[in-house]
Amino acid sequence: MSVDYILPFKLSKLMIFHNQGYDLNETSLEKMDGCRKRKFARIHLQSEQNIQSKRIWIAVLISFLFFLTLFTGCSHLKPYYRSNFNPSKILFSEEKDLRIRLLFIGDAGATKEKDPVMKKLGDWATKAPNKTMVIYLGDNIYPAGMPSKEDSEREEAERRIMAQIEVIKKSGARGFFIPGNHDWKRGLPGLIREENFVKQELGRDDVFLPMAGCPGPVKIDVENVRIIVMDTYFWLNRDINPEEGCPHKDLKASMATLKTLLQTAGDREVVFIAHIPLDTHGPHGGFFDWRDHLFPFTRLVKWLWIPMPVIGSLYPLLRWNVVRHSQDLNSTVFKNMSKQLKEAFAVRKPLIYAAGHDHSLQVLDIREAVEYILVSGAGSISMLSSVRHSDNTLFAHLHEGFMSVDFLKDGSVWMYVIEPGENDVVFFKELKTN
Repeated sequence: MSVDYILPFKLSKLMIFHNQGYDLNETSLEKMDGCRKRKFARIHLQSEQNIQSKRIWIAVLISFLFFLTLFTGCSHLKPYYRSNFNPSKILFSEEKDLRIRLLFIGDAGATKEKDPVMKKLGDWATKAPNKTMVIYLGDNIYPAGMPSKEDSEREEAERRIMAQIEVIKKSGARGFFIPGNHDWKRGLPGLIREENFVKQELGRDDVFLPMAGCPGPVKIDVENVRIIVMDTYFWLNRDINPEEGCPHKDLKASMATLKTLLQTAGDREVVFIAHIPLDTHGPHGGFFDWRDHLFPFTRLVKWLWIPMPVIGSLYPLLRWNVVRHSQDLNSTVFKNMSKQLKEAFAVRKPLIYAAGHDHSLQVLDIREAVEYILVSGAGSISMLSSVRHSDNTLFAHLHEGFMSVDFLKDGSVWMYVIEPGENDVVFFKELKTN
């Protein structure tokens, strides 16, 4: 190799050779013997190859991130509105005009009594307690329902559900809990333990619906509203059947009763309540954002930012396209449940289908089987999950919070999305005019 090839090297390249034990400067190259010149050239070539390799990996990473952003998108860390939202135009219901207020909050099983969302829920429940009903939409105790009294996790489980019960106790409002899939994690015995605990603390029998081990439906007629509650877990888990003491011996009988309750609602507005929504644009609807693909462990532990490019994408891709989890919208069991519910709703279309399951806040304008789907599963800040919007989305936000639906004396129905903070109403809509 000629000296002419070596001389153009910059001083930064000479430093590589210097690190090998040589004290070099620009002019010293001319005094090198052939062996040293060849060694210097070889070190320089290795350095260039290392730099080139790093550039390739950086380009691959940038391309991967671009792919994730393009094809998976980002969650709505800021509120998404289909149309412009003006906070100054919010119309609040006055107590004198209120018939009944329903407060929907789901998946609150990892919350604490002093969490901002619980405090805000209590504030809203206290505004008109005699006209308010607090409804917990399932997954009331994370991660696995109510343990036995001998279990070391019992104390923490009680603390978590007591944070929710205290809102009802302190406000003086009515309220009840429905079961979610996590409440079923310890089987029927765990669900019965949770039911008994809630009944004992609130001193009523109608505070856990439907009765543990029964699919429902159960109806509550209050003012001009018919509330219908079902436990949708029975459709998604084929290994369980209604208990002997249940009013319905199978799901066929349940659906027959559901149709009857819809037919006989009369002039009442119908609100259907279950843990699993008919539609959602979160993980259970197939959406995983770039963080799920690149930093999958952050969904388990918020601070665990370990990059897992490509490997991290295997779980969402396999879950949605291969495994098809029973809790997701594309599973066979969910499609069967959806079909049966839609057939029943053809008898009388509910105004609202309220659910949790996906840990976000979504207001969906359906207008087919039901008028509106409210996904209010953001009761625990530590459990929040990805959310995007679709054609039927009026509002979406990855943030803790809950929803209020006010039925007024003039026949109108107003819905509010509420989040902790001074300006707590982040979205509102008139669901029905007078």
